[in-house]
Amino acid sequence: MNMEDVMDNEIPTYPVVNFLVRNGMILSILISVLPILATLYLALAGWSPLMLVVGIGAAVVVGILLASYVEVLRIIADTLMPR
Repeated sequence: MNMEDVMDNEIPTYPVVNFLVRNGMILSILISVLPILATLYLALAGWSPLMLVVGIGAAVVVGILLASYVEVLRIIADTLMPR
């Protein structure tokens, strides 16, 4: 038996997909907080306090997009990945 036969019979693993399926919602929340922190910094640096409203809006949009990505990834992982 050569190495190519062994490699063809192995079930592929997708460590990044598995990591995102397990931790995706936590990551999406953490990443969606970043626009708020950035606009808070800008507001404290002398920019308009209305920047916080922009940051909150951006955080909501980013959070929804990332959460939907995680949900789609979970659906794909459940239906297509071997167990």
